[in-house]
Amino acid sequence: MRVVGILLLSAALGTGLWQSLAPSAGKQQTLAAINHALTESYLEAGLRTQFAGDGTLADSLWIGSGIREVGENNSELREIRYEASGENGAQWDITATKGTFLEDTNELVLTQGVEIKETSRDATMSTASMRLMLNGKRARGDQEVLLTGRGSRTVGAGFELDLTTNTAVLRGNVRTDYE
Repeated sequence: MRVVGILLLSAALGTGLWQSLAPSAGKQQTLAAINHALTESYLEAGLRTQFAGDGTLADSLWIGSGIREVGENNSELREIRYEASGENGAQWDITATKGTFLEDTNELVLTQGVEIKETSRDATMSTASMRLMLNGKRARGDQEVLLTGRGSRTVGAGFELDLTTNTAVLRGNVRTDYE
């Protein structure tokens, strides 16, 4: 009989504790009435690494922070760094302060402080914004771009870049100054 009494008392205490921790219906209605988008997910100090079929490192993507709103397919990102390997040992290092990840197309739209470095040739491209197509390891920019290398500065109205074959094409109003 004593055991039954202890079980009933434990069940009553457990039920009371559960109800005190559960949100009330009034609080849920208040939260539902909030007039701004709710966060679906967020990321702090994230790293995504992909490997090629032969096991070698294909690329790495670091994200300082990111947030995705409920019902959206895009994520807003901050402090982005993408590193990829190209042919003949080329190493690409792309950084930006802000960006948007487009989930449907697996692309990054990078803005603010966009810098593209090809480390083995000591070449750097700077632009206001660019689109990085992760599936094809290609990039495109429609803003003015500055390419600096050993002893030269080249400006163009836009660019296309193939990170696999290490090919960059500057488009429109291309001008080079040699130092």
